[in-house]
Amino acid sequence: MTKVGIAKMKLFGMVALSMGVITREQLQECVEIQQQSTVSRKLGAILLSRGYVTESQVREILKVQGKTGETTSLPDTKSERKRLLGDILVERGYINRETLTTVLRRQQLLRENGISPRLGELLIAIGKITQTQLREALVVQATA
Repeated sequence: MTKVGIAKMKLFGMVALSMGVITREQLQECVEIQQQSTVSRKLGAILLSRGYVTESQVREILKVQGKTGETTSLPDTKSERKRLLGDILVERGYINRETLTTVLRRQQLLRENGISPRLGELLIAIGKITQTQLREALVVQATA
């Protein structure tokens, strides 16, 4: 999607990301939760419930969403963002999407308990990928 397309849509998650309020991983996690939910949930409410944003940040993001003509601060998702390691591992066939989702949930639970493991470390620890596969994916990520 182009900068103009994102600016016209003013997606809550993209605005929050461009403001530096959340990380791409946090956005991905909450979008997955939103998609898997059996009831309609707003992304802002999910981010708030996970502790990734405050109420005042939600209000600020909503203000930005209401503005028109703002295109320069929103990233072009294809050319300016760093590719996510999990996506690269899935694309290369090292893990499947279900494994990625499960491990991302485990990673979040650990973070909530004060432990901040890296995704690759968790995948190696549970035997889903090898050190070599992680290195290859990190090289792809660094050159993307």
